[in-house]
Amino acid sequence: MTDTPKATGTEISMHLGDLEEGILVERANRFLALVNLRGRAIEAHVADSGRLKELLFPGNRVMVRKAGSPNRKTSHDLVLAAFGDIWVCVDTRYPNRLFELAAKQGALDAFKEYTSVRREVTLNQALKRVEGAKGVSAEGVASVEGAPKSRFDFLLEGPRKPPLLVEVKSVTLCVDGKGLFPDAPTLRGARHLNEMKQSLPLGLDGCVVFIAQREDVAQVSANRETDPNFAQAIDRAVQAGVRVHAYRCTISDNHIRLQPKEVPYR
Repeated sequence: MTDTPKATGTEISMHLGDLEEGILVERANRFLALVNLRGRAIEAHVADSGRLKELLFPGNRVMVRKAGSPNRKTSHDLVLAAFGDIWVCVDTRYPNRLFELAAKQGALDAFKEYTSVRREVTLNQALKRVEGAKGVSAEGVASVEGAPKSRFDFLLEGPRKPPLLVEVKSVTLCVDGKGLFPDAPTLRGARHLNEMKQSLPLGLDGCVVFIAQREDVAQVSANRETDPNFAQAIDRAVQAGVRVHAYRCTISDNHIRLQPKEVPYR
């Protein structure tokens, strides 16, 4: 995707690669954009399947990066889109990589006590880490509706800490300084929250991490108008004890930087 991310002090930074500026012609479908790049039309992969209406519209400035594989159907990746005088990252692969590095480096106060970070963990795998705790065996996963279908972004562990399931959400929509998630309904997001909530009595902790890929976000909220089901699911999860943390990124010099200071979730 790009070179290895780096942590400098408390700053978590990733190089976005060699970007070229173009003009969006159209978003042909959820995963394909047509871009005018130096007078020629190229096809760029869009990693974010959200609506992105305020970012991906004909005539807007975008940044693309040439694909690493010559065998791909699309020659480029669409990485950034302009919003006024700032750039917004529309590649949803970056938040997970930024969070993973930050957690491993102890760069975020909320996660400094965790010493192990594992990616792509099922509930069944997570429950095996607490087998016997509170009289619950790994078979307790059967009591969590839909559990076999789900895989969580991360499992964090630390001394004297319950294993922590983490879901990372990429925020690209911002209205008057408020980052809103999601910008399109997400059944998967609500399902993850429900399963995370139901896993708490089985000996696990749960956490949702919102990462805004733009610098103008002052707080993060559930997008209640667009997806009331997700909003209700996160409300219920928080009431049950699931934690929520939110962060924002700055983008400059072909780098995306995760800022360690939290922004409020409301």
